[in-house]
Amino acid sequence: MRHAPRHLRLALLTAGGLVFAAVFVYAVLAAVKPPEEVLGGRLWPSEWRWSNFKLPFEQTQFATYYRNSIVVGVSVTALNVVTCTLAGYSFAKFDYRGRDVLFFIVLATLMIPLEVIYVPLYALVYKLGWVNSFWGLIVPSGTSAFGIFLMRQSMAAVPDELIHAARIDGAGEWRILRSVVAPLMISPMAALALFIFMANWDSHLWPLLIGSDAAHTTLPVGLAAMQADSLGSSGIPMLMAAAVLALLPTLVLFLVLQRKFVEGVSMTAGIK
Repeated sequence: MRHAPRHLRLALLTAGGLVFAAVFVYAVLAAVKPPEEVLGGRLWPSEWRWSNFKLPFEQTQFATYYRNSIVVGVSVTALNVVTCTLAGYSFAKFDYRGRDVLFFIVLATLMIPLEVIYVPLYALVYKLGWVNSFWGLIVPSGTSAFGIFLMRQSMAAVPDELIHAARIDGAGEWRILRSVVAPLMISPMAALALFIFMANWDSHLWPLLIGSDAAHTTLPVGLAAMQADSLGSSGIPMLMAAAVLALLPTLVLFLVLQRKFVEGVSMTAGIK
């Protein structure tokens, strides 16, 4: 009986995992069906048309959308890891006037919906000439309050004695951060990278406002345009194939960083 709660949790997690897996399996099956069978109630396709995965590349600018999302996603993730690590180190390991007030202001921005700041942010990007450019898609998302909080909480667990010893040995702050603190922050940085990449990969509204031309359209915007242009059931296999292909980078990244992700979240929460 004492193991019943654990078994119950495992059963609920397994059931939830099966639900999400069923959605993915259905999407894959719909992607390889003939168009006439998509809405016919048949689960398994009578003919496995793997060639449907070529259709998004042949009939739309899907390759351009994919490239743009990868460029923007990787750039935004790298910027967030660097800027949030620097800010987290400052808030966690430096004692200066106004530090706690600044950190409170950073946390307060988490309560502001992104949609509220899009109008002034768009005006600023427009004045800078970054509309329809990668600069406008990348730079405004180059840091995040959540990332700063995550890294600050993680770095607070680093013993101050390590940093003091490095300073006594003559190491500068950059070297301390690079050689002492950063190696201990691999797991939190991996967790941050996964959070940021997934959020940016699925972002729709800001790329829609900034990248309105085809050369800077990202996957969410491109998929929405493909859905609007598709006619009836004939376009569903192509849309499902595009959706499955769009899911692959985040799925692969999660599988690669899964262990580091769990360790990073546990370290941030103070779980031993």
